[in-house]
Amino acid sequence: MDVMTVATHTFSYLLKHSGDVLSELEHRDVLLERRDGEDVLVSPRHRAEAVKDSLGMAMRVLAGMLSDSELAPRTLRTVTVSIPWTAWLSAPDQEEFFREFVTTARSCNETDYYEPLSRMLYRWKVSAEVMHDPTLSALLVEDRGPDEPVALDRPVL
Repeated sequence: MDVMTVATHTFSYLLKHSGDVLSELEHRDVLLERRDGEDVLVSPRHRAEAVKDSLGMAMRVLAGMLSDSELAPRTLRTVTVSIPWTAWLSAPDQEEFFREFVTTARSCNETDYYEPLSRMLYRWKVSAEVMHDPTLSALLVEDRGPDEPVALDRPVL
């Protein structure tokens, strides 16, 4: 059985040895490192579609489990096992997180745009960290006095 790993090459290597890189794509994805921008992951369409289809199926199963009155409580209890930092959230927040996670992941899967899922996970993780750290929590509720207007210079065009 072939174990797929990601090969890494520079973008200039691709330009000089495109045939080698293209034949390598038959067996694994290729990460192209760039000096002037973000790295690029190259993957054949069938592998990218397999990931998308798998995520879609997993999200449909999770959505079905959440909609079942008997399965939902047990499903929600597994959140802290699957995503340990969610243990820092209150029980209602854990439920809200998981429902938002499933809804957002399904929407991302439908649109092929996954940035909203990344942002949503980041926001919830930071919220969990704040809830877990009493110092951060205290800073958020600390009285800072009345708001005062700040004069700003008009921008020069």
